[in-house]
Amino acid sequence: MTGLKPSKSQSGTLPFYLTGAETSSTPLIRGRLSRLFTPASDILERHNYPDAVGELCAESMALTSCLATTLKFDGVFTLQAKGDGAVRTLFSDVTSEGFVRCYAAFDDEAVAHSKPSEPAVLPRLMGGGYMAFTVDQSDNGQRYQGIVELDGPHLSDAAQAWFRNSEQMATKLISVAQKKEKGWVSSALFLQQIASKGGNRSDAAELEDAWHTALVLMSSIKRTEMLDEYLPAPDLLYRLFHSQALHIQETRPIIDKCRCSNDKVYSMLKSLNEEQLRELADEDQKLVVNCEFCKRSRFHGLDDILKAY
Repeated sequence: MTGLKPSKSQSGTLPFYLTGAETSSTPLIRGRLSRLFTPASDILERHNYPDAVGELCAESMALTSCLATTLKFDGVFTLQAKGDGAVRTLFSDVTSEGFVRCYAAFDDEAVAHSKPSEPAVLPRLMGGGYMAFTVDQSDNGQRYQGIVELDGPHLSDAAQAWFRNSEQMATKLISVAQKKEKGWVSSALFLQQIASKGGNRSDAAELEDAWHTALVLMSSIKRTEMLDEYLPAPDLLYRLFHSQALHIQETRPIIDKCRCSNDKVYSMLKSLNEEQLRELADEDQKLVVNCEFCKRSRFHGLDDILKAY
């Protein structure tokens, strides 16, 4: 049969590890490949950001989705960057179920003079600032946070610095994004050494050799491959790492889903006092709450909220 169009790849994060040789069952390097197609496109279509901002957002969602799967948690993983440039805030988060969302705050006039690059150059858009990575555990209410400077040309540079400071393990990240004819797509590739349990010189040498080889292979990946929705993620990883005894695990889906709800909005409004509510109400005595993530608007009558006191 001819003329069959290949099916599109699903958005998600694919965990994998490398043992270095088929004769070995010991993981030497762990990795993640995240690719966002429909979620990135749908989310950024709702926001209608300038392309320079959209590129940062798309890249941050892929990076957040990738990094979240390197941690064990039940809750929300957040990437938040604050800068003093044209883009003041960049925010992406993903739940342990794979629900992703994103938004950015920026100076319209300053951004109007910026054009998207390949990939986005961080200092040009955000200037100086910091990036925070936060894990909020829903089961025990605990929060863990790491903060690094926006040091380097790309978002992945700050993320690498975070891993270097927090885990002190050799880590390499590549993140890319592009606006195509049908919308935004983004991808992130992650590699990290796994600490040797043996602690002897031969184990360390084997790990270093495998790490060096993996980095060389990783550097050969093309942007077009990472962003190709018709190239399955397992096939892409096999192209890169089949000589390093690639072991692929189960894909973790990434879904465009906001966590806002009527109940959350209602509870927030009830937490305000009467003076605050009257200041927020419009001329029709309606309280309008807009979600910065999904852009949905919810309407409540002022009298209905006041009666709930």
